Formats: sequence, C-alpha cells, structure tokens
Amino acid sequence: MSPPAPAPWARAAEAAWRARRRRARLALLYALMTALLVVMVGPLLYAFVSSFRDDALTWPPELYPPKFWPRNWVGAWTLGVQGSGDGWFGGLAPGRALELEVTFRLPPEPAPRRASGPAAVRALVLPPAAGMTTDPRPDVRPSVQLVAERPLPDGGVERTYRVRLEHVGRVFHERVRLAVTAPAGAKLVRATLWPSIVSERFTRTVLTWQDAAPGVLGYVFEAYIRAWTAYRGEGGKPLFARWVLNSLGIALGKVALTLALASLAGYALARLRFPGRNFLFLFTIFTMMVPGQVTMISNFLLLRDGIFGLSRLFGAETLINTYAGVFLPGLVATSAVFLMKQFLESIPRELEEAARIDGASTLQIYARIVLPLSRPALGALAILTFQGSWNELFWPLVVLRSQEKFTLPIGLMQLMQFYGAQAGVNWNLILASVVIAALPVLVIFVLFQRYFIEGIKLTGLKG
Repeated sequence: MSPPAPAPWARAAEAAWRARRRRARLALLYALMTALLVVMVGPLLYAFVSSFRDDALTWPPELYPPKFWPRNWVGAWTLGVQGSGDGWFGGLAPGRALELEVTFRLPPEPAPRRASGPAAVRALVLPPAAGMTTDPRPDVRPSVQLVAERPLPDGGVERTYRVRLEHVGRVFHERVRLAVTAPAGAKLVRATLWPSIVSERFTRTVLTWQDAAPGVLGYVFEAYIRAWTAYRGEGGKPLFARWVLNSLGIALGKVALTLALASLAGYALARLRFPGRNFLFLFTIFTMMVPGQVTMISNFLLLRDGIFGLSRLFGAETLINTYAGVFLPGLVATSAVFLMKQFLESIPRELEEAARIDGASTLQIYARIVLPLSRPALGALAILTFQGSWNELFWPLVVLRSQEKFTLPIGLMQLMQFYGAQAGVNWNLILASVVIAALPVLVIFVLFQRYFIEGIKLTGLKG
C-alpha cells in the first residue's frame, strides 16, 4: 500500500525551503568568490588608485583622489595652455605667465590684527623634484594679489588670491613646483588646481603643487610619466622604456621557442613509437621534481665558460650579461612538455590515421592537424610562459650586469632602491611602475582567457 500523498501546504513549504536553501548556497558562493577576488585583485586595485594620490600612504585610503575630479582636469588644461600653449602636457615657456586662484576661509581675527590689515599670503617656487635637472627658481617670478574678499556670518572672512608665475628666463620648464603659504588657521576652499599637499601647521598653512602647469595628461598621469622618464642611465637616457622592451623581447622569445619545442616534444611522446620513449617521459617527470636552486650554480658556471667554449664560435667569451644567458638554461620547461603531451593524447587517433591513408607524412600531420587542434593548450601554455618570463627576477638578476640590459623586475628593484634612499619615498611613482609592470600580463590573460580556460579543462583528458 503506497504512502498517502503530502498535503498541498506541505509541498509548498518544502518548495519554499528548497528555494531558500538554493539562495543561501548561491549567496555563500558569491561571497566566497568576492572574497577571493578581493584577496587576489585587491592589492593591484589599491596600488592603481594609490598611484594617483600624491600621498600614497594616507590612511584610510582615499578612493576618489583629486586627480579624478573633473574640475581639476579643467584647471590643469587651463594652466597648461597659459604656460606653454599645450593643454595636454603643459610646461612653462619663456616669456609666458600663468595665473591660478586660491580661496581661503580665515577665522575671526583679533582687533589689533584687523587694524593692521590682512595677513600676508606668499608664493615660493620650489627646487625640482628628484630626477629633474633644470632648476626653475631663478627665472620664474612669483607674485600674489588679493582679488576678492567676502565676510562670513561667524566673523571670519573668505579671501581669494591670484598667484601669478612669470617666466623671465630662456629655458623651457617641463615642471614648476610651487608653494603658497597662508596664515595659521586658514582653510582652503577652492583652487584653480587642487594642490598636491595641504599642510596645516601651528604657524602657517602651506599648499604645495608638484607641478603648477601640468596640462591635463601631465596632471592625471603624473606618476606614470615620471616613472617612464625620471630614472636615467649614464648617458642621460630614460631606462624604464628600455627595461620594458627587454622584458617584452625575452618573454615573447621564450613563448615562441617554448610553443615550438614543447609541442614537438609533446607530440613525439604522445604519438610516436620509438625505443626509450617511456624512459624519456619518466626522466621528464623526474626533472620536474628538481628545484631550480639545485642547478643554479652549474648553469651559471656553464654560462660563464661559454658552454664549454662553444660561445667563441659566435665571438663571445662568456654568456654572462647576455640575453642568451637568460634564455638558454630555461629554454623549455618540462611542465610545458608534460602539458602538451597530456593534451595531445586527447586528440582522436582516427584523424591521424585518416591523414596517413591520404598520404600525409608525420610532419604534415603535426603541422596541419595536431597544431590547429592544439590551440587551447598552446594558448594556456603561452599565457603561463609569458607570465613566468615577465615576472622572473632571480635568474636575470644573476646573469645580467648592465643597467641597459636589465629586465623590468630588476628595474623595479632599482627604482625602489633609488627612491627609497631619498628623503621622503615617492611611493606613488613606485606604485605606478608596479601597475605598468602588471598591465601586459592582464592584457594577455584577457585576450587569451578563452584558450587558457579551455586548455586547462581539456589537458589530461584522453579520447
């Protein structure tokens, strides 16, 4: 005898309970994914936002810094046009002048001070920041003029001053650092361009502009422009762009060689029958267990001696401080060969047999059938190889000696040591350099993520 059917109200209650449990599971899953996203991407986003703050170490972090304010973009464009006629990158040209206005709210003053007139507001052109060689102080003449005054209900006053910077020399200045001092207790209300630093002290209120004629791009992307141009080598040429090109060339070269050699080796181990194949595969697996630190000294000695003197055939006594020395020891990772072998074993053999019946050779099968079907695995391998080469620090640091040949990770270390040794570390410049270094990997992953996910999903499956 079958059990009685549940009442309609019981079925409705069970459906509602199942729906609540499903929503709870989804909420837990989304919360976990959000937490992972914050842990993995949060530091990069924090570095990105902090690179646009003039004081990157302020706490709590400022998520909407002044460089994101549209009204400051207008002010930066205006000052750039006044200073040089270039609203994008600004500067102060000989014979030109620029004017910016600042408005202070001052507290009520004692009667004797009111009788003596308003307290003075002064402007001072500061020496250049680190990495800048031209000192604009002798030939830039600052002046301050009171242009408006409005009493406030609490007895205070709001005053607007016009600061004028006149270039009386003959040298074009890319940047002009400016400081404006006001009486103690003065609160900044408005400015044509919001200052980089507002310091309220016991005796004075000090406003500092890292660049008073920046242009809109020079203002918003100041840290990125300085990161790209400030650090220079012995010849006076910026080194950051050279480091990026070095890393890019090495990474692309490793990707090309790894894809070619790993796919050939993986195809041979997965499809061809020859004596010693199983031994070679086991040996490949064994080499994956050997840490890189074990072979580091032997690899360095081989490069120092020019690989038993073979480098002399190409006119080089040693491979130290050469790009070949960075390439050769890790030309093809055994993990890349293993990944390609596992993927190629998932391709149906019937496709190769049909090609052989049509008269195709082994090389033709590899080039016309295997490689087109291996795009997911090749895409995943390209991303992993590019990321590993782009972020590699230790081995290039051991091999390379000249600053012009450094890769970007070594260059970032140089930047941190250089700016960290100065009074007041310019952290927004360092963070901007880090963001620039992370962008290529993000772009590569976004463009090829479909192949990456599909390749990882299919690797190891056999048809």
